[in-house]
Amino acid sequence: MPASPSEHAPIEEAVIIAAGRGTRMRPSTRVVPKEFLPNFDRPLIHSAIEEAIACGAKRITVVTSDRSKPFLETYFAPLDEEERGDSKLGSLRELLERVEIQWVKQPEAKGTGNATLYARDAGVDRTFLLMLPDMIFTGTPPGQALATAVSRFGGSAISVTTVGPEYYDGWGIVTGDPVEGGLLRMRDILEKPGSAYTAPSGAGINGRYVLTPGIFECIEEIQRQGKTVKGEVNLTDAMVLLAQQEPFHAVTYDEPFYDSGFPVGYLTASVASALADPGQREAVRAALLPLLEG
Repeated sequence: MPASPSEHAPIEEAVIIAAGRGTRMRPSTRVVPKEFLPNFDRPLIHSAIEEAIACGAKRITVVTSDRSKPFLETYFAPLDEEERGDSKLGSLRELLERVEIQWVKQPEAKGTGNATLYARDAGVDRTFLLMLPDMIFTGTPPGQALATAVSRFGGSAISVTTVGPEYYDGWGIVTGDPVEGGLLRMRDILEKPGSAYTAPSGAGINGRYVLTPGIFECIEEIQRQGKTVKGEVNLTDAMVLLAQQEPFHAVTYDEPFYDSGFPVGYLTASVASALADPGQREAVRAALLPLLEG
């Protein structure tokens, strides 16, 4: 079994993809980039950076778009004297003190694979934690178990959750060979296979990865092959190629998490994050119960 979270080997480099168009969250994302929508009391990108720090990150590279870059520059600017004394900004102050944040722009929206490639331009040259910030984890960060798997077996790792057929239309499904409880040696990724995948359950990708720099050459190779979907380069194709070159394991994550990339999921994620805050839980419950009982 993977080691417990307290035993994980830290991954000091993290990359967050914040260059998407947020089409599932329109019309809100016509004005505000998806990663700056609030997750209860802080932007989604803030929550993602806190999670990366919990996995050991010391430097975080955010891949941005033209739309998100001004928001990042404003939100992560140094606090002024008045702000430093504001307790409501305590979590942001701590974040700015604990980690180096840099950003690099993806000039065109050409998919997660292409966005990941730009991290190399920002100097990412070692094993890194890759995060999609619209996935919200209120328990143990999955990156910790991924780091442990990489420490034990080398190569790269991907976090997966056991899902049923109702998810096959929208999720990538990992196939592979069992190694031990909750761990697969990855062979292939079926991108949104739908009814073509007939197993009663599958290992669905949940947006957290630990990847070696070898992924960059694999993405370039996929681009050279012209292997795109609607002009976008899928990261999954590059990961399958990388799995042919080095150990690549899928680690099962069995704690709750939430996809905030569509309206109902977004609302659920925000409520779950609020209920996970010991200082806010009772007030939030008291506010929600009359609505649910009405």
